Amino acid sequence: MSTTFSPPKQNISPLIRFSRWTALFTGIVYGVYRYRYLARREIDIQKHESEILEKHREKMAILKKQKETEEMNALGREAGVAAK
Repeated sequence: MSTTFSPPKQNISPLIRFSRWTALFTGIVYGVYRYRYLARREIDIQKHESEILEKHREKMAILKKQKETEEMNALGREAGVAAK
């Protein structure tokens, strides 16, 4: 079973050629503008997420300190040492 391919057509319509190049150029320009828009938007999103993350870290640090204090008090009670 052999498949033969015909060579590409040599006389392509100027309208088709123009349309192809126009579509290519339009796609490139659209991609550049879309990338710039999304990049600016992503910067704002990252700023917001970093603020949320910082608040979360602070909250977790407070909770960790409270938990450590509770554990030390429980250990002191078990060992018979008076808490401060």
